[in-house]
Amino acid sequence: MALILNDVLDRYFEARAAEGMKSILDAKTRAAFHIRPKLGSSKVADLSIEKIRAWRDGMVSAQKRLRTGKFAKKANVVTVDLSDPETIRRRRDSANRTLTTLKAALNWAFNNRLVTDDAAWRLVKPYRGTTAARVRFLSPAEQKALIAASNGAIRDLVSAALVTGARFGELARLRVSDYDTANKSIFIAESKSGKPRHVPLPAGGAELFERLARDRLGGDPLLRQESGVAWAPSTYNRPWKALLARAKLSDVTLHEIRHTYASTMVRNGAPLIVIAEALGHSDTRMAEKHYAHLAPSYVADTIRRLAPDI
Repeated sequence: MALILNDVLDRYFEARAAEGMKSILDAKTRAAFHIRPKLGSSKVADLSIEKIRAWRDGMVSAQKRLRTGKFAKKANVVTVDLSDPETIRRRRDSANRTLTTLKAALNWAFNNRLVTDDAAWRLVKPYRGTTAARVRFLSPAEQKALIAASNGAIRDLVSAALVTGARFGELARLRVSDYDTANKSIFIAESKSGKPRHVPLPAGGAELFERLARDRLGGDPLLRQESGVAWAPSTYNRPWKALLARAKLSDVTLHEIRHTYASTMVRNGAPLIVIAEALGHSDTRMAEKHYAHLAPSYVADTIRRLAPDI
């Protein structure tokens, strides 16, 4: 019986879940939106280099899908500007990530001897040059504007991100018991790298979490929406965009607050190993890539002190 790609994906995700794959939700989402609709019903034996490459390229040129009502008769889409180099870069970067998910599932099938030939997907390479040229950091003035324009639950979420550098998912999963009153820190049990960590808090951060945890049960979500339930990826976009409008900021993502946390510490002299530990990275490579140029440098300090001036 011919092996269907949807079956491979199902078995792959089942196996990886049993192994404790940390990024399985993102991989499943990419499969559901980009792989299964176009390739899912295909026989693995029928996948060719040309077919996979055309699918990869189609993700770059396709219209952008927006959130669509549950009972809508057609998808809510918007045309994107494919003449914009940054738009192309971002779409190619996203296509690369989805291609990685597809290849991982098919390589799993090949390594488990479910298929005998891996040439079709092995020879389709990801786009090159998709890494962002720079990482966006909020200036001190932008940070103040963001906090000043916020209130209620979204203010707590933004403030928590600023004092911890945690990812949105990490913040959304925090429970009251994860705040350590004695040591003024929070415990992040589940992170993208799979490495749990304790994040010490500055004085203002400790006051924030003291307030959030006060008189509440240990299993309650530490950060909540106005309704009292925990945040979810689909619930913060609207209040976040409204906040950006009030603060007169544009093109800022919640994840860039994480970069702001790290860049502020680097500029104040924190070693990169400390930054990596605080962010939950397994080593200093990502910190070096994004933040090393911000660190006080002996070479730069010497040149500025000794070079001729005008």
